[in-house]
Amino acid sequence: MAREQASWSRRDLLGGRSAAGRAAGGEHHVSGLVVHARPERLAAVLTSLNAMPGLDVHGDNPAGKIVATLETRTEDDVVQRLGEIGELPGVLSTALVYHRFG
Repeated sequence: MAREQASWSRRDLLGGRSAAGRAAGGEHHVSGLVVHARPERLAAVLTSLNAMPGLDVHGDNPAGKIVATLETRTEDDVVQRLGEIGELPGVLSTALVYHRFG
């Protein structure tokens, strides 16, 4: 019985990259963010963040700290979205604390 050759390498498998993604030239970026908002504007900032495509809020506290993940197709999209978040009324700072792509 002949064995079929895999279309991916060990490096691709361990790095989370698929043959389909490579063939399509697609990237997938996952970023972890910490957003600091003014406590009195926290509800409005959360509403804005929850409306952003690809962004998931995982937690917040009354002091205005927000933990979120962002999924985008390109690195430029990550940078653009960080800028958009930083411009939201009530946002004091946005920190990129994790980034993975493949």
